[in-house]
Amino acid sequence: MGEHDTWYTLLPFWHDFEHTFEEGLRRDWKFLMFQETHFTMIHVVGALIAAALILVAVLRYRASLSSAETRNGLLPPRRFNLASMIDGIVGATYKLSVDVMGEKDAKRFLPLTGTLALFILCCNLQGLIPGLLPPTDTLKTNLALALLVFVIYNVMGIYRNGMSYLAHFLGPKLGGFPWLFPIFLPVEIASHLGRPVSLSLRLMGNILADHKVVGAIAGLIALLAPVPFLMLGVLVVIVQTLIFTLLTIIYIGAAIEHLEH
Repeated sequence: MGEHDTWYTLLPFWHDFEHTFEEGLRRDWKFLMFQETHFTMIHVVGALIAAALILVAVLRYRASLSSAETRNGLLPPRRFNLASMIDGIVGATYKLSVDVMGEKDAKRFLPLTGTLALFILCCNLQGLIPGLLPPTDTLKTNLALALLVFVIYNVMGIYRNGMSYLAHFLGPKLGGFPWLFPIFLPVEIASHLGRPVSLSLRLMGNILADHKVVGAIAGLIALLAPVPFLMLGVLVVIVQTLIFTLLTIIYIGAAIEHLEH
């Protein structure tokens, strides 16, 4: 199996399946970091697998809640399973959100932040499985997630604060230096435009590098040698999921905060 081969490419129908979709979805234009690329359906299928796994886990979690309610109370499961994994990840995301944006807004945005954490984690973990590629080692996936976050926090900022949210791009007014807005405006715009770029590139760089290291070690010594690097990869997977989710929470929390000036 080559560097770019996966279990999908070994399927007899994969070549025709990929050729059917790549003509309509392949990117032909170039700009800055977006240079020549060969579009494949591997990352798309990986993202669909992650979504399917999350759906199954959520259904298992709902079933566990129903069974717990029939036992006159919500009791934690005795053993670690899909339901407890969902509860732990979403619960940790909720606690992070409460610290940043308060309990009320943490509950309101939990469907977004919790889903992001679960999806990115499931995508990252695929890079630790031989024969699979993580969907997050490409800009195709990461930039889509980052742009989603970018649009949501700006829309919510305008919804909560009105035009005063846009006014903060001009710098401080009361007690400040309003005549400096020609300097503040390009700096603030560049800062906000850099957020989706940094989110997507950071996630892609770390996951891609970890996947390459594990693949290189496994290619040299396939027996036992990759184990320490796989354990390190688990840490990378968790940390990168935490960073992306935490930055999303911070961006939303800062945008919906009521501005005093």
